[in-house]
Amino acid sequence: MVAAYILIISESGAEKHIVEELLDEDGIEDADLVYGEYDIIAKVNIPDISMLADFILEKIRPINGIKRTSTLIVVAD
Repeated sequence: MVAAYILIISESGAEKHIVEELLDEDGIEDADLVYGEYDIIAKVNIPDISMLADFILEKIRPINGIKRTSTLIVVAD
């Protein structure tokens, strides 16, 4: 299993809607509104690293109101 954090910048006023949509997606463990440079942080768990790009491009970025994402892959020891 691969974990990653997706940092999201959203359109103003779309934050709550985006969090609700994210939490409906399989593979999203958690999604929270945050203060700072980013508006939302979501934790993703997927079976394989090769699936991460497709997951972001097909499941996260199409959500209405998302302007930009940044992905941080968790390093396992």
